[in-house]
Amino acid sequence: MNRNIDYVRKSIAQRKRNKVKSTGYDPVSRRIAPPQDEEMHGFPPIVTGGFPGAPTSKKRSSYLGVQVICSVLLFTGMFVSQKTNLAITAEPEAWVVNQLEEEFPFASVTAWYNERFGDPLQLVQSKDENQSKGLALPVNGTVTEPFQNHGKGIVMTTDGGSAVKAVKAGTVIFAGNDEQTNKTVIVQHKDGTNTIYGFLSSINVHLYEHIEAQEAIAQLNPAEGETKDFFFAVKKDEQYLDPIQVIKVDEGSE
Repeated sequence: MNRNIDYVRKSIAQRKRNKVKSTGYDPVSRRIAPPQDEEMHGFPPIVTGGFPGAPTSKKRSSYLGVQVICSVLLFTGMFVSQKTNLAITAEPEAWVVNQLEEEFPFASVTAWYNERFGDPLQLVQSKDENQSKGLALPVNGTVTEPFQNHGKGIVMTTDGGSAVKAVKAGTVIFAGNDEQTNKTVIVQHKDGTNTIYGFLSSINVHLYEHIEAQEAIAQLNPAEGETKDFFFAVKKDEQYLDPIQVIKVDEGSE
C-alpha cells in the first residue's frame, strides 16, 4: 500500500515538473520585490519600467516631419506671392500691407470703452478728468503764417510762457522729436482726425495716454524778451485741414 502511495506522489510531482517546463512558468524563480519606502508611507510606488502603448520615437519623428513640411510650404507660398504678379495673390498681399500701414484707431476704441464701461481705456492715467471740453485754439497768440502758406497747418506766435492745450479729447499717438517741427505731440480723436502740436519747449504727456479737451499737453517757454513760434495742424484721411476753419475762429485773434 505504501509503495502505491509513493508511486502516486512521484507521478504527481513528475507531471507538475513537466507542466512547468511546457508553460515556462517557474514559481521558484519568481521574485517578489520588497515594498519601496514610498509604499510604506502611503504613496504609490515609483515605476521605472516603460508603459505599453507609449508613443515611440518614430511617431514623434513623423509629427516633426509634418511640421517641417508645413513650414516649408508656407514659406514657399509667401515667397512665390512676393515674386510673382498672379492675380490670386494680389488681393491678400494688398490687405496685409494695408493692415500694417493703417493707423490703429486708439481714440475710437477708447471712446467705445468709455461709453460701455464708464472709464477711459488708457495705458497712462489722465492727470485731470474734469477739464473743460470747449473747442478752442491750443494757445493764446497771433497767427503769423496761415494755412494757405504751405497747406499743412498754421504757425502762431506767443510772447510769454504758455501751456499748450488739446483742442479735443483723444489719445496721444506720438510724443517726441519730429524732423520738421522738433518737439511734437500728435493726438488722435474718435472722429478720425489727428491734431498736431509742434515747436514745443517741453512735453507733458506720454505715448498712448488718454487726454481730455483743454488738457495741458505741452509748454511754450520763449526766452526773455523774445517770441516763440508754435505749429498747429489738423489731419484727416491723409489730408490736412485748415485749423482756422475747423476751430472756427478769426485769424489774428488773441
